Amino acid sequence: MHNVYQPRRDVMKTAHSTATRKWPATHGLATYNFVPPTAEVTRLHQHISSLESRLEQQAALIATLAEKANHDSLTGLLNRRGMEIALSAAITNYKRYGHNGALLMLDLNHFKSVNDIYGHAAGDALLRHVADGLRETTRSTDALCRLGGDEFMVFLMEASLPHALLMARRLRTWLEANPCTYEGTKLCPHISVGIAQVSEAPAMPGLVELADMRMYRFKQAIKAIR
Repeated sequence: MHNVYQPRRDVMKTAHSTATRKWPATHGLATYNFVPPTAEVTRLHQHISSLESRLEQQAALIATLAEKANHDSLTGLLNRRGMEIALSAAITNYKRYGHNGALLMLDLNHFKSVNDIYGHAAGDALLRHVADGLRETTRSTDALCRLGGDEFMVFLMEASLPHALLMARRLRTWLEANPCTYEGTKLCPHISVGIAQVSEAPAMPGLVELADMRMYRFKQAIKAIR
């Protein structure tokens, strides 16, 4: 990898050599030694330090923009773009090494009613609460995403179907035990979940569509029961 600080080391080395070397010069027929002024070397040091500071600021800005580009501003989870990057890497990992994983598509039931009755601020609070629940019930290696609206996705690294089902139950239990409180009102979200493993559809469109279809069937089954 190219070292952005190497130019400074080279210039500093040259500056030091220049500052300490005696340079022969002629004035008419006489020869004398010339030592570069210390002020000029100091100015060069300051200029290089200023350039380094600008580089660090630009690197920090680029990192911040990249973070915002891949994350949902409301919940802090990955957004659709960030999740696509994570899924692409997971599918490649499966094809190369056979490491399976499970994609969970989640949808909040009756979320529109929360917005209609309590307002969009309450809906936003509920979405952030669900995001907290996902963080509490998954591993640090798993990818968490808010697609938009009340839809979420979770990719469990190297997870079997029983593991994925266990995670879904764990999330439901967490949400039931920890309702979202908004201005004194307790909001208890219920979720519909669809699960698909990478081995069933080792391509991004197919994997997402399979999980989404199963989530939709789950939601319809709940409506039929009620």
